[in-house]
Amino acid sequence: MLLDLSGLAGRAGVPTERVRHYAEVGLLPPARRDGGRLGYPSATADTVRLLVGAERLGIGGDDLTGLATAWHAGRCDEAHRRLSDAVDARLGTVQDDLAQRLGRAAAHGPGTPGWATETRAGVTLSEDAARLQAAAAALAAAPHAGACDESCTCASAVAAAGDVYRFPTDPASTEAALACDLAADGGDAHDRIGVWQQVFTHVRGREPLADTETGVALRFPLDADLAATLARLAAAEYRCCSFGSYTLVIDHTGLRLEVRMPADAAGMLAAVVGLPDPPAPTMEVSGAADQP
Repeated sequence: MLLDLSGLAGRAGVPTERVRHYAEVGLLPPARRDGGRLGYPSATADTVRLLVGAERLGIGGDDLTGLATAWHAGRCDEAHRRLSDAVDARLGTVQDDLAQRLGRAAAHGPGTPGWATETRAGVTLSEDAARLQAAAAALAAAPHAGACDESCTCASAVAAAGDVYRFPTDPASTEAALACDLAADGGDAHDRIGVWQQVFTHVRGREPLADTETGVALRFPLDADLAATLARLAAAEYRCCSFGSYTLVIDHTGLRLEVRMPADAAGMLAAVVGLPDPPAPTMEVSGAADQP
């Protein structure tokens, strides 16, 4: 039995308008005629789901067209190769963009409107990169011998959730990559940006830490409500990025939050909480020989 566009959309679980677009731009095979009925075999729903998943990974243009051609031809091996190449290329682009966003966030300064814009974009890019990393991991398995279906590696790749983002590492390194759990605390990283902005308005200074080159102490006035907010933020950040250390200190100098990161996360430290303030210029004192 052939399905019209509406029936095909229902079988695939996507809006009819999206399926119609795929048909109009040639991403679906030509409709078949069965007697007086024009439509698509039910198996075309697998192709529609694959197209939707590939677009969700940010794959489009010629890459998407090539994938569609391989899926129509029943070539999971060819689709697997094309999807792997597209995922790798897209991941490289996203990670480069993420690094630039972090750099611009640091340049704007924590808490500024520009910092918030770049940081929000960076969180979204981290989520995109996590999905692409999960897709790449799924594609490490061998492809089907025939056509793609809902159980093949292509389908697993485009449906991968990707809740964990792993930092890029040197291929020669034997150490595990630093990882952020983007689903921690319900994935509220976007919401925390506004809270950090409010907290940064109370910062009195940023100081280096004696025990690490990739750390900073943020000094605040002693305030119980502010301390509670900092504690919640620090706990949430740790649950997301447990490779860092977050220490809240209350003593005679007031309130401070000490943040320590491994060297591979130095850029993240600068972008999120900022670097130590530059030392104050020293005043030269004239020597006795200069006295009248």
